[in-house]
Amino acid sequence: MTFLELVRREMHGSLPKLLFMSALGGISTATILASINSGMQGTGDGNKPSLWAATLFIVSLFLFIKTQLYVTITATAEIEAIIHKLRLRVMDLVRRSELLAMESIGRSRIVAAITSDTAVLTQASNTLSFTVQGAVLIFFVGIYVAYLSFAAFAMTVIIVSGAAAIFHVKNRRLITEKQESAQWERRLYDRLTDFMDGFKEVRLNRARSNDLFDDSVDVSRAAANLKIRSQAETFKLIVSSQVAMYVLLGAVVFAAPQFSDTLGGASLTKTTTALMFVVGACFGLVQSIPILLIANSAADRIDQLEISLRAAASTTDELDIKIPKRFDKIEMRNIVFRYFDAHSEATFQIGPLDFSLESGELVFITGGNGSGKSTFLRVFAGLYPPDSGEITLDGARVNTETRDTYRALMSAIFFDNHLFRKLYGIPEPEPGEVDRLLKQFRLSDKISLSDSEFSTLELSGGQRRRLALIVSLLEKRPILILDEWTAEQDPEFRRKFYDELLPQMKQAGLTVVAITHDDRYLDELKMPARRIRFEEGRIVEQRSMENG
Repeated sequence: MTFLELVRREMHGSLPKLLFMSALGGISTATILASINSGMQGTGDGNKPSLWAATLFIVSLFLFIKTQLYVTITATAEIEAIIHKLRLRVMDLVRRSELLAMESIGRSRIVAAITSDTAVLTQASNTLSFTVQGAVLIFFVGIYVAYLSFAAFAMTVIIVSGAAAIFHVKNRRLITEKQESAQWERRLYDRLTDFMDGFKEVRLNRARSNDLFDDSVDVSRAAANLKIRSQAETFKLIVSSQVAMYVLLGAVVFAAPQFSDTLGGASLTKTTTALMFVVGACFGLVQSIPILLIANSAADRIDQLEISLRAAASTTDELDIKIPKRFDKIEMRNIVFRYFDAHSEATFQIGPLDFSLESGELVFITGGNGSGKSTFLRVFAGLYPPDSGEITLDGARVNTETRDTYRALMSAIFFDNHLFRKLYGIPEPEPGEVDRLLKQFRLSDKISLSDSEFSTLELSGGQRRRLALIVSLLEKRPILILDEWTAEQDPEFRRKFYDELLPQMKQAGLTVVAITHDDRYLDELKMPARRIRFEEGRIVEQRSMENG
């Protein structure tokens, strides 16, 4: 999709008027030229410039100012409105997409579309308007040149058409390089993400830090070299186009009079003056082409991203989603899920496995790293659709239409949990309840809540997980999923979690499914629970723990 096609698709009411005003601006510029030439002709005969020419000049200048202001302001407002719609549409598709598809699309592609690609569209907005004006100006000035001298007009058409054809052929070769350059810049963003998200790991391992930096240097150098090469070719095209315009002026001044008896004196002056306007407009068009080509690539990337997200988005109408307050039993039968890692080109599988969960249960999942525990939780939570088998909720099969309703049963704190600054999607809680939880989780001296927004998130890893658990409890959903929640807690609070918090959750009727490595605490647990052990993606042991 090109930038112009995107504008035509997204801009409905103002586009015809905007194009009309752009064309009117081009006509007013051509009229300014005609009035100037008419005035020059009057002074050339020894007379004062005619009142008609002066009036036409003033009217044309006034019209030019009005159209320029309208076009620039309206184009900017309309393009920003389009960008606003695109951003919201992309974010809406992201929030309705499935996890597996989002992991396949990649964060860098989405961030680039919302930030850098939309910035390119902003840059191209005024360029598009001036391009339309320039094209209109060239058209009307061309008619004026043909009126003055057909020979000059013929030379203009031949030289401008030849230069445009050469420019078009060479410019097509640059499109691939520009797209490749954009891909390398996204790779550089991925490296920067590695530095930021993996900062602790990078600082702990000098060899990793050096290798990552060297790789970033290679990626940055490749992106820079591609951009330098494409920009150099672009500048060569611009210079060659400028040369062609100067050749046009020289041909009209020195060669055209040889083929036309009427081209000379005042007529040659008028023609040359008119062509100076054409040359300026052509320079503007030539300089706008690289900007519009980059905008075309950005518009196409946004469009392709929307297509990918649309394929990944849920089609369920959110208004039809029923938020369940309770459940009786969830069953997973003969579940198999395969995950392909594009980086290692390896396939990981969990299952076939069977699992059931009744309301009010406390289930602990154990097993070594890489045994499939976290992947299982994502399948259980409905974030990964199983490749085979079925999940039933109170006897009804969970499918595409009911998956959102099924997921509404659960609140989860995964190992890579993100903590939001505000209580999004949670009704304003009672102040006493929040104060009680903050005090119970030993955070009352660190943080407070005002207008559903936390005062700070500058907390330690363990404190952030405590705050995340408070948010999950405020959601008041019947199932709580915890993925190694105690991993960053100190021994004292870890003991508090097993001896105090879990019994309170169970007493409140909450169903808890938790991944843990705390074998010692499980052995000392003073409440009924079930323990499941994973190995190589399968459940190898299930047993009840009755009062420890």
